[in-house]
Amino acid sequence: MSKTLLASAVVTALIMAVPVAVPIPAQAEPITLKFAHQWPQDEKDYVVAAAIKFAREVEARSKGEIKITSYPAQSLAKASNTHIALKTGTVDLSVYPYIYAAGAIPEMNLILMPGIWKTHDEVFAFRKSPAWQHIEAKAQAYGFKTLSWIQISGGVASSGAPVHGPKDVNGKKVRAAGKYMEAALHDAGATPVSMPSSDNYNAMQLGLLDAMWTSSSSFGAFRLYEVSKAYTSPEDYSVYFTIEPIAISMKTWEKLTPEQQKILSEVGASLEMESLAGAKAEDARIAREFAEHGVKVTKMTLDEWNSWQPLFRRSHEQFKVDVPQAASILSQMLAKNP
Repeated sequence: MSKTLLASAVVTALIMAVPVAVPIPAQAEPITLKFAHQWPQDEKDYVVAAAIKFAREVEARSKGEIKITSYPAQSLAKASNTHIALKTGTVDLSVYPYIYAAGAIPEMNLILMPGIWKTHDEVFAFRKSPAWQHIEAKAQAYGFKTLSWIQISGGVASSGAPVHGPKDVNGKKVRAAGKYMEAALHDAGATPVSMPSSDNYNAMQLGLLDAMWTSSSSFGAFRLYEVSKAYTSPEDYSVYFTIEPIAISMKTWEKLTPEQQKILSEVGASLEMESLAGAKAEDARIAREFAEHGVKVTKMTLDEWNSWQPLFRRSHEQFKVDVPQAASILSQMLAKNP
């Protein structure tokens, strides 16, 4: 072999022996998100169960790249200030009643407006409507984004006869759900009383309340069957609906990679049908619980729901005066659910 060929062979062997760097796809750094809510960490509550499942699914789908730490029972943020904590990024994720944000986002009053929806299915359809997209845009501009739609309903309990229509509250002290429901009760001759759900038990026991509207979950959690003689279940029709979605801080959202955002959005959407079923099941469970404790349980009929409408229409007109920029949104919602 010539010296030239020998030198060439040696060089070739040396090149082959040198390790070649193969590009490795960059991986996002693992992150931990803070998930706050106001309730005990009890999976019997379908709203809390949805939050827990969301956290588990996100961690599994991201292969541990996204970890979520829960802070229940207002341990990280007061319930009424959750929207502020999301806006500032103090809280990354939350499941909470959006009506708490109505002071900062007046359009949020619409998600507790009486007389718009009759059934859970109507509320669930609303999440895909242009009206909701408008409200969601306001929420995102303020500082938080909806990842998973969760809704609730509620009935009305009383210390006397069942409450079905306006005539049943005349002269009574009644805890309502939101200021526009309070206005309707006032027009019906009732004395509206505003207080947290946690105070309803003592107020009814002491005679400070004759009747109360609250969510199905709150009726069960606070054992309100112990101080009630009648309960009107929302299983068929209700004048009380609102939403408690899973939300993410926009500050947090904008720090995520597109793939991380995709995981959170897809997991949130995948839980919505299950949450709807949970809401309906909760209404039925609470009705059974009241009946088992000797409370007279009835259901609102469509005619009784309609009997509230003249009063609710006044509340709708007042909202248009209070929040003129959202008057057209309310009109859209009413046209969709006449």
